[in-house]
This record gives sequence, C-alpha cells and structure tokens, in this order.
Amino acid sequence: MNRINRICPNILILLFILIGAVFNNTAAQKRETGLAKEPVDLVYPLLDAANSRWFYFNSATRPFGMVNLSPDNSYAGDWGAGYRYNKDSIKFFSHIHCWQLSGVPVLPTTGKSLGASGPEVYGSLFKHSKEIIHPGYHKVHLEKYNIDAELTSTNRVGFHRYTFPESSESNILIDLSVELGPSDTQSGYIKKTNNQEIVGYAVMAPTRRRPKPVEVFFVIQFNKPFKTLGGWKKEIDFPDLSSL
Repeated sequence: MNRINRICPNILILLFILIGAVFNNTAAQKRETGLAKEPVDLVYPLLDAANSRWFYFNSATRPFGMVNLSPDNSYAGDWGAGYRYNKDSIKFFSHIHCWQLSGVPVLPTTGKSLGASGPEVYGSLFKHSKEIIHPGYHKVHLEKYNIDAELTSTNRVGFHRYTFPESSESNILIDLSVELGPSDTQSGYIKKTNNQEIVGYAVMAPTRRRPKPVEVFFVIQFNKPFKTLGGWKKEIDFPDLSSL
C-alpha cells in the first residue's frame, strides 16, 4: 500500500514501461457528431459486460496490448468476476485480464487506510450515470471517496489519473493478497526506489489449465511524491515501512 498525505488533485500513475499516452474522448466526439470513420468509432465496449467470463470485458486496452485495464466489481473466479455491469461497487482496478493470467489490483482512497480490511470493505460504490466508457478509456467516480478515476493505456503501459478531493489523508492501495479471476495471488513484493517510484512483482498461483506459477513484474511511477510507504499483513496494518 502506498500512502499519500494531503495530496493535491490529479495523481497520474504509470505502470510498466513509461512511453506516453493521451486521455481523450475523440472517438466519442466523432460518434456524437456523426463523423465516425474508423472501425473503432463503431465499437460498443459494453457488449456482454453483464454475464460472461472475467477477461471478456477490457475497456482501457489496445488490441494485443500487454496490459488490459478495467474496474473489477467481482474478483474471484473465471465466470462472474472482473467488470460486471449489474454490480454497484468497484473493488479495485487491475491490469491484466487474460484467460489464465491476472495481476496488480490498485485503488485510490481517502481517509484512514482500509487495506487490511480487504476489498469488500475498502471497495467503493459507483453509478453508471457518472461513468464514461470508450475503447481504450474508462472513467468512474468512486462515491465512497469522492475520487474521479480515469484509465487508459498504450501497448505496454497502464495509465491511471486520479482527481482527489482535499483530505487529511489520501492513499493508493496496491493489494497483492487477492484472487483475481481464475488465478490466486500466491505472493507479492514491493520496493520503494524513490519517493515517486516503486517496483515489484506478483506471483500468480497455478491454475487448472496453467500448472506453473507466473511472475508479473511491474514498475509504478507517480507524478507527485508520496510521503510514506506502508502495508498490511492479514488484518495487521503497518503504517510506515519506508525505512526498511
């Protein structure tokens, strides 16, 4: 868990290789004005988002991209997990929604960290009326924390942009203890390299179709420095691990 105190609005997180991206809704504007000319302009991203396998819905991604970002309303099991349109809460945003691979759940929060309580507690309600989904872009408002979260990606990088309200304490949770889709997270590791970057990996446990564990390595860069790096183990919270 990465904790940021008295954070200014607009935190941008870059995962994996930093190569640049742009948040925009050009495709939506083309549809609204009747100027759709490319195949992507005709994509309906919510197709089969209510009842399907966990990896079928991927909003903030590119064809054959290394990362596949989207909110996770449910998080364990091959069927019924991932983004489920009829669910009313978001547990976190994870970065790999594949047939037998998953990894790296992240969620911004305000107030005291609830990471040790698990995603059923720290997750947030959201409303579709405050949600925007286009191919390669997903925006939601986390009602519990009054945070706007935007997701997009390049071929290799996942981008998050969080707009926080003023708060005495704001956090970005990275939960390496949950089961994502068909794959449990066997173990995880995070190391602070400086006050704007952490590196680590998650070991995805074997599945029935993938008999060996797989390591998912990541680099997370922030556009603003964080004050403390904390964590939790089971239900025990460790507020500051920066010196270790």
